[in-house]
Amino acid sequence: MLVLFTLSACAGSLNYNILDNYMDTGSCPLAVEYVKEHEKDYGSNERLLFLLDSAMINMLCGNYEESNKYFHSADALAEDLWTKSFTKESVSFLVNDYTIPYAGEDFERALINLFSAINYAGLAGYDEALVEIRRLDMNLRAINDKYEGKNVYKEDAFARYLSGIIYEVDNNLDDAYIDYYKAWQVFKDYERDYGVPVPRILLEDLFRVAGAVNRTEEIRSIVPGADGPEWLKQGEAKGLGKVVFILFNGRSPVKRESKLFVPLKDGPVTIAFPRYEVKPPACRSGRVIAESGGVRIEAETELVEDINKIAVKNLEDRSVRVIAKTAARVAAKQVAIRSVTKNETARTLLNIANIFIERADTRTWRTLPGEIYLSRLFLPEGQYRVYVNLCGQGEKPVESVNLKAGETRFILFESMD
Repeated sequence: MLVLFTLSACAGSLNYNILDNYMDTGSCPLAVEYVKEHEKDYGSNERLLFLLDSAMINMLCGNYEESNKYFHSADALAEDLWTKSFTKESVSFLVNDYTIPYAGEDFERALINLFSAINYAGLAGYDEALVEIRRLDMNLRAINDKYEGKNVYKEDAFARYLSGIIYEVDNNLDDAYIDYYKAWQVFKDYERDYGVPVPRILLEDLFRVAGAVNRTEEIRSIVPGADGPEWLKQGEAKGLGKVVFILFNGRSPVKRESKLFVPLKDGPVTIAFPRYEVKPPACRSGRVIAESGGVRIEAETELVEDINKIAVKNLEDRSVRVIAKTAARVAAKQVAIRSVTKNETARTLLNIANIFIERADTRTWRTLPGEIYLSRLFLPEGQYRVYVNLCGQGEKPVESVNLKAGETRFILFESMD
């Protein structure tokens, strides 16, 4: 038993400052190569984080197909690790959580499917995108079944909204209506739990499609006064193209370690547990502009996913379980120490040594954005130059699109300052 207290955790040590600098300076090829070349830096128990970082960096660099290869590998590994976690927790129970492979936070596993779906939308692989969203729903159900529905993060509002948009691309208006309505329901929970209000553009899409499937009165009775007379009707939308603009904003929170020190007769013991440290984005508003000749159409971006708040709340939901497990581990080590030696000085020294061994698991998916914003523009057929203006800091060119009537184009932009 004594050998267990001499083990050191094998944790990865990728230098995220270097990676962030490559991304901040627009050096995407260098960022992709950096992660690939430093795969070993992740450590033997952080394979999942290597796959997730590789997927996200490739996504941000526009390599959507390569990104999804990594996302699919990450999804399979996360599922395998989650399934096997029950049998491997006995090892972490005796030392610390770094002795077992990182299986991802609950919300991280769900976001694998969300970001993969966004990739597929950008590639016009709409059937595949819907498969990923269904997998997201299945993963969240399985996670909440395990915890008897005690987690707040039970459904993903943005995933529901994205699913509705994709169904509409395929002219499947009945399913689009269902998912827009479900998205509205989940956003009401988001507003309560995370302070994310129902996006105005979702209400517009919901009422527009409700009119097309003869459900306007039904929706009006549920969301009274929400149908603006100036909103676009489905008949008008048919003759227009649509640009869906997805903005990744800010950086996701970082886990830090917190410790409780408890003085006992045999020496001090420590209980270590993780907490999230959030760095709010520097900018939280923006406008998307499309120009073609004398035509200029613009719209505001709206918050659709606050990953920062989801992460914090998700960890809070499981904090009692984390602390209970850690406290039980500390108690088990106390029993082991007493069985090893009767010498009080030796016990004290072992307890002091255990302070350095007992560590909170601060592994996390560091390349996630902190927030996701959405905007969409209905545009007449034509060649457009798309710009974004964040917090009034000037218009940045994003992409040129040749848009046809009835066509939907997805554009991804990141501002992770």
